[in-house]
Amino acid sequence: MKKLLSLLAAVVLMVSVLSLAAAEDKPYAGQTLTISTFAFNAELLQKNIYDPFMEKTGCTIVADGANNAVRVSKIAEAAEGDYDVVIIGDMFVKQLMAEGKIDTLDASALTNLDSIYEAARAPMGEGYGPAYTFNRLGIVYNPADCPVEITSFADLWNPELADYIAIPAITNTSGPLFYYGVAAAFGLTPGADDDAIFAKLAELKPNVKSTYTSANNTISMLNQGEIAVAVLLDYSYTTAKAANPDYVWVNPAEGLYGGYNMLNIVTGSKNKELAQLFIDYYLSYDVQYAEAMDGVDSPVRTDIELDEEHAKNFTYGSMVEQLVLPDWDFVTENLAAWTVRWNETFGVQ
Repeated sequence: MKKLLSLLAAVVLMVSVLSLAAAEDKPYAGQTLTISTFAFNAELLQKNIYDPFMEKTGCTIVADGANNAVRVSKIAEAAEGDYDVVIIGDMFVKQLMAEGKIDTLDASALTNLDSIYEAARAPMGEGYGPAYTFNRLGIVYNPADCPVEITSFADLWNPELADYIAIPAITNTSGPLFYYGVAAAFGLTPGADDDAIFAKLAELKPNVKSTYTSANNTISMLNQGEIAVAVLLDYSYTTAKAANPDYVWVNPAEGLYGGYNMLNIVTGSKNKELAQLFIDYYLSYDVQYAEAMDGVDSPVRTDIELDEEHAKNFTYGSMVEQLVLPDWDFVTENLAAWTVRWNETFGVQ
C-alpha cells in the first residue's frame, strides 16, 4: 500500500512539474491578442505568423481583417482594450496617431530591430512601431488587351486607353502615391500646384473605368477583361500574376513612389508585453523569409537574400534606396481637401 501511495505521489509530482514547465514555456497561455489587420492573404498570414506565434506563446490570436479606412473607423470608435495591435499602412497610422489611438512601445524589447533597414525602425518617430515591409506603386497591364505599351504614369493619358484603366481612390494607401506620381508626370508639386494636378486628373477621367478602394476587386476586373490597366502596389501584382503570368509590371519612369506597412500597439491594450513580443516576432528572420517566399510582403530585414524570381516583384535590396517617400504629415494635412476635390472629379466612392 505504501509503495502504491509513493508511486501515486511521484506521478502527481511529475504531472505538477510538467505542468509548471509547460506554463513557463508558454507564459501567455490564456491571453488573447486582438489584431486589426488586412484581409489580404489571410490564409498565408495564418500559416506564417499567427499559428506559429500561438504555438510558441500559448496565446490566442483574434485577427480582425478589413480595408484600411474601415479599420481606422473601427479602432477610433472602439473601447480601450478592444484591440492590441494594428497592422496598417503609413497614412492610416498618422490618422490613428491624430486620434490618440497609437501607443508607444519599448524599442529595447525588440530583439530584431537592429536587423531591419534603418528607415523601417521608427518611421513615425522614436517610440512608435516599425515598418515590416516596403511597397512601391507601379502599373500593371495585360498586353493582350492593352492597345499601347506603357512605361510611365504620363502614358495613362493616351486617348487609346479610354475606359481601360483602374486607379486607386485618393483615400487608399496608394492614392496619395498616385497623386505624387501624377504631379511628377507633369512637372507639378503637390500642395503648391493642386489646381493644375486636378485639372490633369479631370483630363484622365475618360480613361478611368474604376477608382478602386479594393485591390482584390481590381485584380478581378483585370482577370475578367473589364479593364486592361491598373495602378497597383507591388504586392498586389504578385496576386495578379498568379492568375495570368503574361501581365506586365511597370516601374514608372517618373520614379518609385512608395511607402510602408507598419506594426503598432493600440492605446489601451491590456496585453502590451505580448503585443511587443508579437511585433518583434513579425520582424524575425523566419517570418520575414516565409512571407517573402510566399509572395506576401517584401522583407525589411537586411540579412534576407532572395533569388531573382522571388525578388523581382518586391521593393527589396537596392530598390529601397530608390523609393520616393511622401511627407505623411503633409499628406494628412491636405487629404481632406484633396478628397473633396477628388470626389468632385470622379464621384463619391
